Amino acid sequence: MAKIKAAIGHRYPKRVIPLVNSARSTIEILMFLWKWYGHESAGGVQRLNLALCGAARRGVKIKVLLNIESMGHAITKINTRTAQHLQQHGIEIKWGQVGILTHAKMMIIDDEIMVLGSHNYSKSAFSRNQEASIIVSGREDIKEYREYFRDLWAQFG
Repeated sequence: MAKIKAAIGHRYPKRVIPLVNSARSTIEILMFLWKWYGHESAGGVQRLNLALCGAARRGVKIKVLLNIESMGHAITKINTRTAQHLQQHGIEIKWGQVGILTHAKMMIIDDEIMVLGSHNYSKSAFSRNQEASIIVSGREDIKEYREYFRDLWAQFG
């Protein structure tokens, strides 16, 4: 049976960063909006960014599928900047399809743990917004979500 924990509001980084730090083999992420705050290493989003880069350095294979809007769109610019930083750390990036939102906010760790909810990876999502996410543990319980990610990943080869 699945085990579910809350990752609500500003508690998201406190709950999710330890999961990233304990990842052994894979992390797969779908994200609508992801910001890189290089000047704020103590902020929740940047701590998560650095944890993911650290996981990649440890040999964890990380795949990220990001939303893309039309070229020049603010979200595309933000995601492109973040993608460049992540790629420098060996994180593989693919883009969704223009005209079809990649609106899901999901992370799957080692095929066993899924974080799913409303949090974008932004300062406002981690501090001001009313956001709610859940952490689901259970390999079989998250099977359809793993398949969903992998189907999307293959589609945007």
